[in-house]
Amino acid sequence: MKIGSAPRIMIVAALCALALIGVVISEGAARASGQEVLLPVQAVDPRSLLSGHYLEIDLNQTLGPSAHCPEEETGWDWIALKPIGGGVYGVAGGAQSRDQTEQIGPLAVKGTFECSSPTPASKTDAAGENGWLHLNIGVERFYIDQAQGEHIAQVLRQAPLNKPNVFAIVSVSADGQARLKGLQVEGRRLLLNWF
Repeated sequence: MKIGSAPRIMIVAALCALALIGVVISEGAARASGQEVLLPVQAVDPRSLLSGHYLEIDLNQTLGPSAHCPEEETGWDWIALKPIGGGVYGVAGGAQSRDQTEQIGPLAVKGTFECSSPTPASKTDAAGENGWLHLNIGVERFYIDQAQGEHIAQVLRQAPLNKPNVFAIVSVSADGQARLKGLQVEGRRLLLNWF
């Protein structure tokens, strides 16, 4: 029996739709089962915050003059996170394997970070300069309507460097994969909704 082209197209479309539904359900389950952490978000370049209906997420932390960059091994691709209070996590260091990472901090996540150490106070610069730390864990964009995105961009621009008030809500699964669940803006949670 030969199947016509129209039924074949319908069968392929149905299979593609089922596969997509399976991916959405699988991702939702992975987000729900992972450990939830809050990671600070800071504006680096306000012009790049909004891209259509997407909010660009920069997982950055300011390092005060007395802070220092976390230690890291050569060729590492795991980050150790540690709680710093109120559900917020910071970077404890980087290592080559999950086991090594868990010896540095209690939560291991796949990714890397870049860090620039703060400059200590000197005779010419009595206050010193802050450093920065940027996380690369695959969390980069958050879909949101234009009005909310503009409000969040304004909140990010007005926040003091050492007191972030926008946090990425991230789920870290048992395999160390980070998945974005939403944003927390001034204490209010904005979660991804698939349905």
